[in-house]
Amino acid sequence: MVSLSEMVGLEASEGLRVKLLKSEFRLRKKQPEAWTKTKYRPYANFRTKKKTEEEIAAAATKKVQRIEIVEN
Repeated sequence: MVSLSEMVGLEASEGLRVKLLKSEFRLRKKQPEAWTKTKYRPYANFRTKKKTEEEIAAAATKKVQRIEIVEN
């Protein structure tokens, strides 16, 4: 069986390993953020506290008040 170093022609060394790791991390930084972190997934929000109807109504009135202030 042919070894990888004979097939590719490169001798595996610590310097080569470090160089490949640096290039891999550099390429990983360029990747966009995973969609699982940015998209709204209601089934994944099991740790959040459910809002009561009063809290929802209070948030809606604050939003309306902000809109009225901006319009004036």
